[in-house]
Amino acid sequence: MIPKIIHQTWKSSHLPEKFQAYQKTWIMYHPQWEYRFYDDAACRALVQLEFPDWLALYDSCPYPVQRADIFRYLVIASNGGIYADIDMECYKNMEPLLAGKECVFGVETILSPRQTRLLNHQYAERIANCIFAAQKNHPVFNRIMNEVSQRLAEKPAGILETTGPGMLTDVVQKYRKQYDVHILPQINWLPPISADYPNCFPFNLRMYAKHHFAGTWKNENMEAPRLRRRLSGNRPLTLLKNIAKFFYLFFNIRGLYYKILSSPVWKGNLYFRRKNTSQKKGNDAVERMPDHPI
Repeated sequence: MIPKIIHQTWKSSHLPEKFQAYQKTWIMYHPQWEYRFYDDAACRALVQLEFPDWLALYDSCPYPVQRADIFRYLVIASNGGIYADIDMECYKNMEPLLAGKECVFGVETILSPRQTRLLNHQYAERIANCIFAAQKNHPVFNRIMNEVSQRLAEKPAGILETTGPGMLTDVVQKYRKQYDVHILPQINWLPPISADYPNCFPFNLRMYAKHHFAGTWKNENMEAPRLRRRLSGNRPLTLLKNIAKFFYLFFNIRGLYYKILSSPVWKGNLYFRRKNTSQKKGNDAVERMPDHPI
């Protein structure tokens, strides 16, 4: 049984206003749950107290987001409950979604065959680490931490592949059957489609939380900004950048084809549209039918 505890973190106790609003939604929809908030100092203190063997690895991480990733795995391993990024907004009580389950992760996205090949990934169904839940001492977290340790030792490696969704996907997909890990579809934890009228899309009504993808951690990795600054003064690269943008857009649109085939989000939307379109055509046919004398 997953304990009724919600865990969230931020670098300090002073949350930006929008994050305060998201934080309140978790408390509002879970009045019977215990809510725990950790700043960076509290995160390190918990690792030092409950996982002293992992403290050296935690401190050695070059980027704060890697330490945040490690903390979220360890805090659920030691306490159980649900972890959610601070930029996630809760829409409903999570109990129906977690009932009868020991460990729950969710799909972040579904890669096209080309994306899977280019990223050298074994699995097209990518697992999110922005929100997950488990009972205390669930064995999959031992596997996760061992994999984190191994990947951090094999430098250099990107953040996503050492402590983030890339690493998590490999571990969870590999051991999901052995450890009875339940994987929820995208539909439960992704932003609703159509911001103006989200309830026009029936599958949005199945949303339990929305990830706003603030991406604050990306500013901590200074390698990409430094590279962009070096390239920005080189005007001949403008054409190449435009070409790159074109292909980026092309392959993203092409990738939607694979999402439509495999994702319940897109399937639900298409079914909804087909159903309404066929009904509209039927109504139009009735309206156009000429009157016949009896």
